[in-house]
Amino acid sequence: MFTIFIESLAGGMLAVFGTARQEQVAWRFVRLVGVLVFALAALAIAWEARAHGLPVQNTEIAAAVCSAALALNAAAVVLAAPLSWRLTAAFRVLCIMGGVAGIAAGLCLSLTRYSEVLRSPTADGLLIVSHLLGSILLGSVTVAWLLGHAYLTATKMTIAPLMHFSRVLSWAVAARAAFLVLSLGAAWLVGAEGGQAVSAVIYNSWLVTSLRILMGIVVLGVFAYMVAGCVRIRSTQSATGILYFGSVFAYIGELAGLQLIQECGWPL
Repeated sequence: MFTIFIESLAGGMLAVFGTARQEQVAWRFVRLVGVLVFALAALAIAWEARAHGLPVQNTEIAAAVCSAALALNAAAVVLAAPLSWRLTAAFRVLCIMGGVAGIAAGLCLSLTRYSEVLRSPTADGLLIVSHLLGSILLGSVTVAWLLGHAYLTATKMTIAPLMHFSRVLSWAVAARAAFLVLSLGAAWLVGAEGGQAVSAVIYNSWLVTSLRILMGIVVLGVFAYMVAGCVRIRSTQSATGILYFGSVFAYIGELAGLQLIQECGWPL
């Protein structure tokens, strides 16, 4: 579960960062994102090797290849950071490709670790959607608070990049909330057994469920709304402070979601 979370975070960071206009972002911040993503990718590779040894299954091999691609792309971002404002199109492609590789690595590991507990092919499809939305959510909130901190030193940076990332965060939280409703509805449509099993786990694991829904969606949604308001009035320091707390809630919520998949065999 830890490796899946790290891959989702690292891949989401690079993918979301690639959607911004690179010429609007200070190159030192670009380098910081590359360094952090590379460190996370290396941590995920080392942790997976220590916990599970060399990859054996096809999905594990695919995850290892994608993790290596993420690390290489992050290293390229670090080295090419001073040129990011000139080679904007190529740099954007580099970031998005690396982000997709990281998200794919986490997805391959999810399909490997949860293959025995997923209740139906519908759950497999929902797992893919859930993983993608979770990666974007983690990446957007992390890149946003990092950028907010960068305004302390990069005083010439405009508010446009932070405004972009705050919008991505708002969309990601809204999509996460909509997915929760659709996933619960799909559990009941698959059959009474599936719906009853998911409901029983939610009832028995009320603490984990509360962390998933209240902290990971409801409170985070309120924080995303507050951040959008701060950005509109160009209050970068206030937005950064809110994003610090919001990132903690997002991390806890996504980890709780991974735990619920293990317990009920259904993505929420």
